[in-house]
Amino acid sequence: MADSQAPSLPELEAALAMLAQQRYAAEGGSASAAEQAAQAGDCEYLLAHIHCLQARMDSGPDDVGWIAPGARNTPAQSLQRIKALSAMFPDLFSTMFVVAATHVPIPRERLALAIKQFRRDADTLSQDDLAGLLTSLVNGANQAFEAVLRTRKGAERKVSAALPWGKDTE
Repeated sequence: MADSQAPSLPELEAALAMLAQQRYAAEGGSASAAEQAAQAGDCEYLLAHIHCLQARMDSGPDDVGWIAPGARNTPAQSLQRIKALSAMFPDLFSTMFVVAATHVPIPRERLALAIKQFRRDADTLSQDDLAGLLTSLVNGANQAFEAVLRTRKGAERKVSAALPWGKDTE
C-alpha cells in the first residue's frame, strides 16, 4: 500500500490545523497544541506535526513558491509569515512595506488586522488607518515607479540626441 504522491506542505498544515482545532481548540501547529498532544499521548496529532515539520525542512530555505502570483496559502501560513516579518523588521513602515509586497493577493483589511496583531507600535492606529497606510504604500510605490520610468525614458532620448558621437555620421 504505497502512496502515489506524498501530501504537499499546505495539505499537511491544513490537516494539522484541523486536528489542533478539533482536539485542542488551538491554532494549527501552535506550541500549546503540541504540548497538550504530548501530555495526552495523542500519537496521531504528534505524527501529523512531525510530518509537517519534515515537509517544511524538505521545502528548503530558498522555497519562494509561496510568493508566486497563483500560490494558494492557508491563513495560518500567511499569519506565520506576517508574524516572522513583523519580528524581523524594526519599524512599522518596513514591516508594512514588506508585508504588502509579499502578500499581494490578501485584502489589505486582513493584512492590517494581522499587522496590528503582531506589532505593538501599531496599537495606536485603527485597522482602517493601517489599511489606508497599506493602500498608500502600494499606490505611492506604483506611482513613483512609473514616474521614474517616464523620466528615464525621456532622459535617454535627450542624451542620445544631444551627444555628437551618438549620431551615425559615417
